[in-house]
Amino acid sequence: MTNQTVTPSIYVSVLADYNSGRLHGKWIDATLSVDEIWQKINELYITSKYPNVTATVCNDCNHIKLYSHDKCSSCDSTNIKIVPASEEFAVHDSEGFAPFTVSEYSSIDEVVAIADVLSNVTNDDDLAKITFLQGLYDDLGILKDKVDDVNIYHGSRSDYAEELISEICEIPDLLIHYIDYDKFGRDLEINGEITEIEREVFVTNAQEL
Repeated sequence: MTNQTVTPSIYVSVLADYNSGRLHGKWIDATLSVDEIWQKINELYITSKYPNVTATVCNDCNHIKLYSHDKCSSCDSTNIKIVPASEEFAVHDSEGFAPFTVSEYSSIDEVVAIADVLSNVTNDDDLAKITFLQGLYDDLGILKDKVDDVNIYHGSRSDYAEELISEICEIPDLLIHYIDYDKFGRDLEINGEITEIEREVFVTNAQEL
């Protein structure tokens, strides 16, 4: 089963509180924009019990920005207030990111980029393609662009070899039983022309990627 029904989410903790023995954090939907996630983190910052900086809160649009400013950075309003706040967070839990790993200090940009790649997962094949490409590309943008290029085959290497040969030429009935399809499939795998990524799930155009 795929994890497409689990929305990628992160649990963000404010470090000033955490390091003081208090759990102050919340789950945040990682499919939100970078700015939207930062606003939710800023909401945590201004409700910290251990403030160490200040933040500017707009009374008109509720936008929050760390440190003191003369006006709102979102709507330019001067109807603002300066409030105590904390800074620095850690990602203490996550869900819905497989096959990727989100670490304690993953950046919000990275988290959102991963969630964006996974937003196109609708079935097991999509997830298998992403898992395969993850081993080839570090750049998530390139990985996302390559997903539709991956060809997936369900079956044994012998089954694939038989189908491949039948597409290339017609084998006379009297010779069919003399062809070692598994040996041919093994050679395809050894040569890197096909790659098994799960049991009897193969990428059949690995060399093109």
